[in-house]
Amino acid sequence: MQAHQNPTHHTIVSLLTLTLCSLALWGTGCNSSEQTEYRQYSEQVDAKSPAEEETTDNAPDQVASVEQQQSEPAPETITQTSAVKPAKPLPTETSPRPDATPAELNSSSQPATDDSLPLVAQRPDPSRRALTKEEQQAATQEPREVKILVKNKSFRHISPGNALQVSYDDIDLLKVMNMEPVTPEAPQLMPEWLKNLDGKRIRIRGFMYPPFQQSGNEYFLLARDNQICCFGKNPKIYDLFPVVLKDGVTTDYILNRPFDVVGVFHIKAETIDGELERIYLIDDAIVIDQ
Repeated sequence: MQAHQNPTHHTIVSLLTLTLCSLALWGTGCNSSEQTEYRQYSEQVDAKSPAEEETTDNAPDQVASVEQQQSEPAPETITQTSAVKPAKPLPTETSPRPDATPAELNSSSQPATDDSLPLVAQRPDPSRRALTKEEQQAATQEPREVKILVKNKSFRHISPGNALQVSYDDIDLLKVMNMEPVTPEAPQLMPEWLKNLDGKRIRIRGFMYPPFQQSGNEYFLLARDNQICCFGKNPKIYDLFPVVLKDGVTTDYILNRPFDVVGVFHIKAETIDGELERIYLIDDAIVIDQ
């Protein structure tokens, strides 16, 4: 009985072993086939870049961070769609550097501009204006050598008051003595015939520079021509000077036409802050508008 059971037992064990081996080989083959087929399908249909594969290998929190960054708009897009604000000018440096030179210290002591206003809205300085073409040429030229060009000059007497007939050419210091620019020393350098006009009653013809009021003017500025009066021409110091009328005498504004002034002529250089303001003056004057 024992001998009969041993062969059968061995047979069953052998069959079980073969069955298990077959199942193991079949399972291995199926897994390999499915894995290969899946990888091929992924490569063909859902191919991913190396960067995406690296992203999928990261932790879930890193993947979520990348997706959030991709969903947010780029900084450049925000800058382009937002309102552009004007840049405020940088404040002026107020404290000098320890190694600053004396020249830099002097320049740093200059008052800073008003940073509370934009550069385009800063208040202009009324004392500054653009130079005319003549002023620019005069600024770039060397001062002329003063020399008497008109050595002798005589004047005829004319009414009223036996006044001397004088023109603007007679008191033009460039034509008379080659002086440009005119300096405060001009009265001392004038020829004798021009000096002798000081204190004399003269009659001279010119234009009225626009006064402050239309009528009742006790004084005004006499201009050489109407371009000075009406077109903003920058006059020479001898082309525009004050006229003070007699006591109790006034005049209306004479617009854009020449007239005569009879009065006492004075030669006197007057300066303000070192700048020559006027060199001629007529007082005790009357206006002859004919």
